[in-house]
Amino acid sequence: MNKIPDWIYASGLSLFLIGFTFIIQGHIGINLADEGYLWYGAAHTSIGEVPFLDFQSYDPGRYYWAALWFKIFGNTNILTLRIAALLFLWIGLTCALLAVRHVTKSWGYLLIIGTLLMLWVYPRHKMFDISISMIAVYMVILLLDNPKPVRYVYSGIVVGLAAFFGSNHGLYAGVSVALASVYIFFKIDRTNSVKKMGSIGVGILIGYSPMLLMFAFVPGFFKRFVELIIWLFQLGDTNIPLPIPWPWRVDFAHLHTMEIVSGLIVGFLFLLVLLFPAAGAIHSFASKKTNIYLAASAFVGIPYAYVAFSRADLGHLAQGIYPLLLGACFWTLQYFKLSRVKWILCMTVMLVVSFLSIGRVQPLYQQIQAPPNAFVKFTQANNELWIDAYSANLITTVQHIQDEYLKQGESLFIAPHTPTLYPILDLKSPLWDIYLLFPETEDRQHQQIEELKLNNTALVILGDNALDGRDELRFRNTHPILWEYLSNNYEAIAVEALPPNYTVLRTLESTTR
Repeated sequence: MNKIPDWIYASGLSLFLIGFTFIIQGHIGINLADEGYLWYGAAHTSIGEVPFLDFQSYDPGRYYWAALWFKIFGNTNILTLRIAALLFLWIGLTCALLAVRHVTKSWGYLLIIGTLLMLWVYPRHKMFDISISMIAVYMVILLLDNPKPVRYVYSGIVVGLAAFFGSNHGLYAGVSVALASVYIFFKIDRTNSVKKMGSIGVGILIGYSPMLLMFAFVPGFFKRFVELIIWLFQLGDTNIPLPIPWPWRVDFAHLHTMEIVSGLIVGFLFLLVLLFPAAGAIHSFASKKTNIYLAASAFVGIPYAYVAFSRADLGHLAQGIYPLLLGACFWTLQYFKLSRVKWILCMTVMLVVSFLSIGRVQPLYQQIQAPPNAFVKFTQANNELWIDAYSANLITTVQHIQDEYLKQGESLFIAPHTPTLYPILDLKSPLWDIYLLFPETEDRQHQQIEELKLNNTALVILGDNALDGRDELRFRNTHPILWEYLSNNYEAIAVEALPPNYTVLRTLESTTR
């Protein structure tokens, strides 16, 4: 009787874990900002629009993946989007479990480790990013284990595909493979170096071929891509940074005990995300004995540490922590391989630490610990969700505003940080920009004004929020020319149910028509 391959068991266990996660919390919560940024683009990709070209977006891969599942399920609902993201996570989690399978034959151990990895899946619209980091660790392990040319090709394919889903992930995966290649050259095998590098290049071309085909055959796509790269360089960052929550910055005087404990854990995890890959890489190069699992975790962890620190909150820590998590699992499995009790104790500590940090922001925990009536049932396209009362009130109010004030043939502009409202209302943004987060140039603001005119934008719902408490990040300060245009050409409408920092505007021509 033929033995069932490990990848079947690993994929089955992964499917069980992501399915269980969806059942217990897939219907809880909604993110009116970043989740809508993904949802809007996926929905419009499914009807033939092109990411980058027709709307503001991440790199195209994740949109075409989600659009595929929209077609399969026959709808563009938010739960279908979450299922699509989980199915991509399924690939990454399967790769992670296969990597761990190299150092343990116990499927019970893998279940515990899989639970730990799933606990850190946050926020859910970033499952693509999380999955790619786990795939990268597994790919580097395979490369270190047997550095033959075909595996260099596979590594290049992973780098190219990662870039199709996110240019930054292509860079991170590329750095990881480059570090592994240098390690192999100095520590394992110096032969056929040129051939190996060429194999990586061939793999990158194969993996990135969907993007290259879009460059070649979608008019204007390459030009827009270059413009966005230039814009990012001019901006100087891909995120709005936050102060790093080092453990010594915890406010012991004003926080409750649980918040102090959580703050200390998060602070030390930021330290570990930074120190583990650096120490692991140095040890790997200095040690005479190769531990390919710790080396792979360290090599991938080096570029992914940037993700955690690019905006030092729990969401970005979760996106950058997977090399550390896998490295810790590899270490415990090898160090405590003769003592099941010690290994279980160590994993219990890791699970408790995880629960007291990332577990406290997971949707299920948020709903369980919320006061009465803080979460309400909300129906969206026949899907029943439990969402926070503030978001439910905002959505319902905006729906009423749309019904009362938006006439046929007119467009509604929603700004700056709530793109989720567009797919909920089944509306197309009158601007290419759907998430007006960063300070914009004068030229682009004038273009935005022309887009508003061209698309007959008669109604505006405008939030004036100080993001991160920074007044310079208010919409009036990031887009002063556009703000002035709206102030001079639109008239405020009183809507009592809106939050105090929101304004409804209608064009002067429309109000006097």
